[in-house]
Amino acid sequence: MNSIAVNSSFGGERVNLPRGASIFSRKVARSGHISYEGRPYFISKALAGRYIRLVVVEDRLIVDESIPLHKEYELS
Repeated sequence: MNSIAVNSSFGGERVNLPRGASIFSRKVARSGHISYEGRPYFISKALAGRYIRLVVVEDRLIVDESIPLHKEYELS
């Protein structure tokens, strides 16, 4: 499978993906589950409330947890 580099919506980082892959994001429920195409998948209760990246390639669903953080504080 050939891969391509794309900018993701998660902090603008470059991600190498196989050709034909699709990227989605989902918010993890308090129960630790996400839903994809109407089917629930347990991810982790530790990630409840956070957004994760889903990469769909052929017949595989790949979960990629990414925590972008940007904070600014005024120093005066």
